[in-house]
Amino acid sequence: MSPDPRPWYVARTKPRQEHTANSNLLRQGFATYLPNLKVIRRIRRRQELRLEPMFPQYIFFRPSCDEQSIAPVRSTYGIAGIVRFGITPALLDAGAFEAISTMECRQNQSSIEQLTAIVPGSKVAVVEGPLAGMEGLVSAVSMKRVEVLMQLLGAETKVSLALGCLEVAG
Repeated sequence: MSPDPRPWYVARTKPRQEHTANSNLLRQGFATYLPNLKVIRRIRRRQELRLEPMFPQYIFFRPSCDEQSIAPVRSTYGIAGIVRFGITPALLDAGAFEAISTMECRQNQSSIEQLTAIVPGSKVAVVEGPLAGMEGLVSAVSMKRVEVLMQLLGAETKVSLALGCLEVAG
């Protein structure tokens, strides 16, 4: 079976309304692609895995048949407008589409250890708790705890901290 030759257009959505725009475009018969990535977010002192749009405020769509006009997209609930270069609508070529979907697939199959930038040997800063503001060097990382070498009372000490209490020092 050959791939669909119809181009993918790009629409800008209203803030945080990517999923609303997606469902409304699907309801109108358009094919849509809203790439989502698995990311780690710190929420109330805990690390959580979430799916978030790869391109916030953007969605890809294409007509389901050659006769379908893209004009109704402009007034679709959740859509701010169609991305254009002058009067020409922006198109996503097949190579870019393939690269985006490959990256989405690879990222979403990653473990929490692969997603975090905190790895053994990296310099980190403590952002909460009694050691907030101090920096150290990561010696080991597990799912919930990180061992950090820190200078405490003039000596190098291993401290075990929650992953959510740390940020990569810049």
